[in-house]
Amino acid sequence: MTTSHTFANLEIRIQEHQEQGYKVDFTLNHEQEFGPGRLDPSAQPDLTGVPADDGQALLTWLLADTTLQKAWERIRGQYPRRRLRLRIDADAPELHALPWELLREATDGTPALDLAAAESTPFSRYLAGAWQPGSPILQRPIKILVAIANPTNLQERYKLAPLDVDKEWADLQQVTEGVNVKLTLLPQPCTLAALQAELKKGYHILHYIGHGAFSEQQEKAVLFMADEDNQVALVSDSELSEVLATQLSGSDTQREDTLRLVFLASCQTATRSPADAFRGLAPGLVAAGVPAVLAMQDLVPVDTARAFSRVFYQQLLSHGLVDLASNEARAALLAAKKPGAAIPVLFMRLREGVLLAQEGRITSSRSAAAFWPFLLDKIYDSKCTPFLGPGVTKGLLPQPETLAEQLATQYEYPLPDRRNLARVAQYMVINAGHESLRQTYLEQLQKGLYTALGESPPQAARGGRRRGSSDTLTLTQTIDQSGWVERILKLQENEIHHRLADIEFPLYITTNVDNFMLEAIKHKQRQQIEAGERKNAVDVRREGPRWQPEAGRPKYTLDPDPDLDHPVVFHLNGYDDGGLQEENLVLSEDDYLAHFARISHDQETILPTNLLGMLSEHTFLFLGYKLEDWQFRVVLQGLLDRIAQAGSDTKLHVGVQLAIEDAPDIEKAQAYLEDYLKRFNISIYWGTTQQFVTELHTRWLTYLAKKEAAG
Repeated sequence: MTTSHTFANLEIRIQEHQEQGYKVDFTLNHEQEFGPGRLDPSAQPDLTGVPADDGQALLTWLLADTTLQKAWERIRGQYPRRRLRLRIDADAPELHALPWELLREATDGTPALDLAAAESTPFSRYLAGAWQPGSPILQRPIKILVAIANPTNLQERYKLAPLDVDKEWADLQQVTEGVNVKLTLLPQPCTLAALQAELKKGYHILHYIGHGAFSEQQEKAVLFMADEDNQVALVSDSELSEVLATQLSGSDTQREDTLRLVFLASCQTATRSPADAFRGLAPGLVAAGVPAVLAMQDLVPVDTARAFSRVFYQQLLSHGLVDLASNEARAALLAAKKPGAAIPVLFMRLREGVLLAQEGRITSSRSAAAFWPFLLDKIYDSKCTPFLGPGVTKGLLPQPETLAEQLATQYEYPLPDRRNLARVAQYMVINAGHESLRQTYLEQLQKGLYTALGESPPQAARGGRRRGSSDTLTLTQTIDQSGWVERILKLQENEIHHRLADIEFPLYITTNVDNFMLEAIKHKQRQQIEAGERKNAVDVRREGPRWQPEAGRPKYTLDPDPDLDHPVVFHLNGYDDGGLQEENLVLSEDDYLAHFARISHDQETILPTNLLGMLSEHTFLFLGYKLEDWQFRVVLQGLLDRIAQAGSDTKLHVGVQLAIEDAPDIEKAQAYLEDYLKRFNISIYWGTTQQFVTELHTRWLTYLAKKEAAG
């Protein structure tokens, strides 16, 4: 399984029909908004039944608004590889019936591109709701339950062809051969009760094969399952959805064998009622909490469904991306000229489309077997400090590269390195001043947060924080008043700040300005108080450097010392307090150079001595950094150059690093990073920050359980 597929993320959102048409906007990488534009219902094309013509007509209609067309062209030029997620709001259910999987882009001088079949544009539909996107499957073997409904009286009573159970089973066995997959065939008869009982044993994927239909009159889907005598039993979409919803709501969130994908190789299981976006089996399963559902929106030929399934699983088990596998399977149908290539529909909530993943690879002076026990022992002894970089807020706030581009456009930055925030910020300081930079920076973070939460910023937040105005919100206030700490738990299954708060460290150091970590710790402490596990009131502090040392007091300490009862979140680069911390935010190149000089030569003056003492004894976790980041370089070279190497026999530092994808020689680039960080006694976890924190949290719970069992 590879992680070499990198895509931008483009959400196409179509909202309810208003007087001027449907409102449409684009959101790029969960951060940058384009639009709004309008979709004119009176111009909706009449579909001819010719897939290529219909797909081109649908895209032309979607992009008829010049605002949307220009945004599309800009995004396409900048990100030719982009994940497409079509979000049709529940207030526009009539648009769900259109075959968006036919979307086809034909531009002069280039071959036409079927967007839902191209390798460069993984395509899925998305239904918004208060549910978690689901985390990737790390457990092996991957457990797949195959349910084939083949009642004996299908043909006699309903004129439906019987299924070849042996053939279907053999095909799935063949496609998963040689892969770490455990296939289980549900014995006949395939009843709803038997399916429910088997799912309770824990499966990652349910693959259902059977006949289905959609009743326009009753506006519901039905499956032709079996009763105890293997006679046809009609099971409604709501009945199956209820079974899965009950199982998902009652399952332990820490279980690794929670259902992640349902594949419905059955006719008309994706069809939706024009009166309700959540009618129909596939949307119902999405509402029940299944992160990914593949279903059929029309009558599908058996050969088409079988060919799609075969390629889909081959590709999914190769790279783990469910939307890309769906595109590749559709492309195979088109190449083979099989009918019904647009019939399979993928509904997906998974971020980045990752359904299957592997645990990160560790490069360390210690063996892999010794790495985790050593790290967990350090955490248990309160001798570990996480350092939080910008990547920790991915999906919550705009990332530095996105912010740099936004500011470069706004201030007409003339140089080519428009994605380098420190350099763009330096240009802003020269042309607009430090205060304007800080205000604009915080304003963009606020707007990004509202975008991530799916909201429009209130009037008080739109202008940023202007001094002297009492009706404006700081970023800290925005995070607090938006209810982020509670809402994010419904949207992200393994939110990084909450997972780190759950593990509990005495000290958290961040180079970010947000208060996500502070709020997550407060939430954890409130839970402990409610459970009777904590007697003290909520007690967590937010601190920053002493930018102006007091006369006659060159050194200072944090009082009380940071510990598990009194944890501290220390903002190394300042935060938005409206005072000295905000005035000294480290953003531009000159800021970083000055900050480097301060913390490398005068660290005992601007940083608490007990904090420095803790760092000299602690193991470090670097989360959300890139090697080339100014933030990381200043921390590493300025603050920790000597500290990180002190006591190297009893310390282990970990840097989480994304796999390198764009270097001419990937192996040499990885070896360079490993050699460079080895100088600081830093081991590398090759994977994502989310992946590392999720794995750390899982191992931590197991570690604690063993400690408690041992007494």
